[in-house]
Amino acid sequence: MKRFTILAAAISLLMSLALPIAVAAPSLGSKCNREGEVAHMSQLLICAKVGKVLKYVAATPDAIGAPSRPSAVVPAKNVDPTVLKAFTSFNHSACTQPHQHIVMTYLTSPNYSQNMVDGQKALLEKAASCYDAYFDRQININVVMATEKDYDFLAAQKTNGQPVFDDIRLRWLKFMTGRITPVQGKLGGTFAGSAGWNPATDSGWLILLDATANKTPDPHVASHEFVHVLQSFSKSVFFPNYGDGSSEVDYVNMPPWFWEGTAELFSYDSISSQPGYLTLYMAETRMQGRQGPNQNKISTPAALVTTMQELKSSPNGQSNMLSYALGSQVCEYILATYGYSKYWQIMKNAGQFKNFDENIKSAIGLTQDELFLKSAPFVLSQWKLS
Repeated sequence: MKRFTILAAAISLLMSLALPIAVAAPSLGSKCNREGEVAHMSQLLICAKVGKVLKYVAATPDAIGAPSRPSAVVPAKNVDPTVLKAFTSFNHSACTQPHQHIVMTYLTSPNYSQNMVDGQKALLEKAASCYDAYFDRQININVVMATEKDYDFLAAQKTNGQPVFDDIRLRWLKFMTGRITPVQGKLGGTFAGSAGWNPATDSGWLILLDATANKTPDPHVASHEFVHVLQSFSKSVFFPNYGDGSSEVDYVNMPPWFWEGTAELFSYDSISSQPGYLTLYMAETRMQGRQGPNQNKISTPAALVTTMQELKSSPNGQSNMLSYALGSQVCEYILATYGYSKYWQIMKNAGQFKNFDENIKSAIGLTQDELFLKSAPFVLSQWKLS
């Protein structure tokens, strides 16, 4: 009987050890174990030292491109090697030099606050320096800053007697000014942007829409839209309206995942002063994938290829957000693996190849599907963190 009691106690102990132990989900202010660890909850959190204790703090970037808490950055030793390579491959030194080829004309609504104007101009001037070498001649870009109140102001803008925005873009502006939410509060309201190239005026255009409640610009939007000017400049040789999304043909030789993924990656790389910041920003970008719940459950290379194939054509609904969230991870792999010059070659080739597979095959020796498979180990390692 005593043997049985001891045996029963032992079995009971083993069973209790086998039961899963409940672990509290990370939350703002809760303790954490590794500095720089990122948690994707309802908001992006990062493990940082608060006093002598490691706690989760908000990882919200501020207007100068660094996390709002100086200590809240992923330490260099914890940065993924591919992310580190993507950071070092970007030409950060160019961003500190004067730009020679780009002339910007600012068209600003009276409703756009002076603080916002100053902040956006600083971000745009830096972006112009980052990407100046992309052009071998002078180009002009009309930059329009406006609010949710300013559709009529936008529709009235002209350059050299020609409307800055065609009918397709005006329809988008009508829609977006109606969607901008003038929410009052610490973070202000919503914002949007768009950019392209107008062959009729031989100039670029770039729109920055902000709610009147906004106090400081989002740090990456100006650079993100600037990248679209580069892409549209090359693409306009074949498709003058590229970027308007007015037809499927708009995306034949520069698919949505590359269009938006490149803009996300380059914009965040350009404002990151160290690789730990880029890690944080790309984690924030991946969170947009939550808006594509039917497509974001990716755990195998085959599933990645299938999902990326869906992002080759005109984006809509959930696939639109995946073009940013997932496309940027594949683009990060391209930059890290093949370098900045090769990446620019792919963008410039948009004026030479009507088919993106031909373009990318010429530049890096892979078709899109082959690229998706090759990048899968890195992309999946990052995606599972989200």
